[in-house]
Amino acid sequence: MILEPVTEGTRIHRQAARSTFWELEAAVSDPVFEKEAWLATTLLSFGQCGFTVGEDATILFCSREDAAGAAKLPTAPISEDAEVITSLFVKAHLAGRGIEAVPVDAAIMHLTNRGSCAVEVFGYYGDPLAAAEFLGHKPAYIGLMPYDTLRSAGFEVAADHPVLPRLRLELPPEHDVLSAAAVEDFLARALA
Repeated sequence: MILEPVTEGTRIHRQAARSTFWELEAAVSDPVFEKEAWLATTLLSFGQCGFTVGEDATILFCSREDAAGAAKLPTAPISEDAEVITSLFVKAHLAGRGIEAVPVDAAIMHLTNRGSCAVEVFGYYGDPLAAAEFLGHKPAYIGLMPYDTLRSAGFEVAADHPVLPRLRLELPPEHDVLSAAAVEDFLARALA
């Protein structure tokens, strides 16, 4: 399994393919169709907008204008100079094994290389049940990332909240990101 860019027709995590929490402000009757339409539109207007390790892990990112659903969070809006990582979906049996670092670092490297000033992301503190009660969705259902995962990637709190902070990383990051060789080695071990 390798890390690859999300393009039209690329296999992505099943929940990533049907969650429209970040992309749309309201619920829709056919989320799979709406997500495919969002991906096609975003690929045309923004360019590359995600990475995937097949159906095992998928991260999506975009401009703040392409993440209308972010307005539903208490620490919105996203800063005008920042792009946004909207979601990270990881298969349950792989979560917490470190695979999260691979797509997060890939997104950071890509946004740095395209000249972005900063990237922001929404996370949650502590127990996922508290976030679920506040949002009406389980964090894994919408790809919301734990605070600790984001802090370990170098993100700092930009707007605090008892449950749902918004975090920011200035680009280029001060910390090292995984090299392509390290990514391949890690994935081979993690998915074995």
